[in-house]
Amino acid sequence: MVNATPPQILVVDDDRDILQVMQIRLRLMGYRVVTCIDPQEALSVFEQSNFSIVLTEQHMEGLKGSDLIRKIHLRNPHVPIIIMTAYATVKDAVKSVQQGAYSYLEKPVDIQELELHIKRAMGKGAMEQKLTQERCTWERVAESMKAALLLLNSDRTLVWMNSIAQDLYKVEDFSQGQLCTEIIPQDCLPCAHCPAKTALSSGKTQSVEHYNSTTDRQLLVTAIPLQDLQGNIVQVAELSLDITKIKQAQDVLLKQERLKGAFEMAGSAAHELSQPMQSILGWGELLKNRVSENDPNFSILQSICQEIEKLGDLITKISNITHYVTRDYPGNSDIIDLDKASTERRSVSRGP
Repeated sequence: MVNATPPQILVVDDDRDILQVMQIRLRLMGYRVVTCIDPQEALSVFEQSNFSIVLTEQHMEGLKGSDLIRKIHLRNPHVPIIIMTAYATVKDAVKSVQQGAYSYLEKPVDIQELELHIKRAMGKGAMEQKLTQERCTWERVAESMKAALLLLNSDRTLVWMNSIAQDLYKVEDFSQGQLCTEIIPQDCLPCAHCPAKTALSSGKTQSVEHYNSTTDRQLLVTAIPLQDLQGNIVQVAELSLDITKIKQAQDVLLKQERLKGAFEMAGSAAHELSQPMQSILGWGELLKNRVSENDPNFSILQSICQEIEKLGDLITKISNITHYVTRDYPGNSDIIDLDKASTERRSVSRGP
């Protein structure tokens, strides 16, 4: 059995004695170690190899530790960086942590504290990289089903959106930290009955149909609350499906009940949405099987899979509507009762 290659650490310090001591300590811990006395050279070395973590002095000749952090993270935003600093420069080290470093250690560095910080930092770096890979997978899945996907914080500031959302909402450029209402035109989403706001406050998935008069599109907007390990709702994923074809088919069905052509239109529209829905569910199940139940992402993937199944049921009901059956709804008397309307079709299909 071949042993896995030990993680590799890059150590940067303009003091040769410290470099030598750090190299001995880290090798005794079982790590591979590369040392650099020149921070500019360290950047070149970093680009030429794969490092799990970087340890760097805060104040060096030629390049500050904070500048080194910024340049390393331009090359790899997920590699954790630990600052080593003297007592007099702790404030600068704290500032570096705020700018992206994982943590800082005061010199002389305690060997046990060093080992603890390294293990935690590498665990965090591996988790961030895994989350990024999973997000890329979900992005490809969302692209395949032609769905607009947003990720919002609890204050409804935008974290991320896929390219379909940018096209659908006519967003040319955006940055994290902006409110969704500052980026997305008001008529593009159901702001008056915001499902994201309701999902965050209730902790339950919310779905709203919204008509965008500017683009003449009908959207099914679903907001799914996401929890942290403590069960606190910290973010919400908002999925928008273009159901214009389904709504058009519904209008035909409501006006021309039991006409074969109208049924085929609704069935075709439902089939077009059903296949990508099954695709994203399959990807979700695959990801869930690859993630340990103890992983914080397991419950998130499980929740998303469950909600996608609910969307599939909703689309099935929409495609089965044959009668205009309404139900009571605050402020609107024209809401279709999907359960009763779809039941009408099943009873009709059993007839002669």
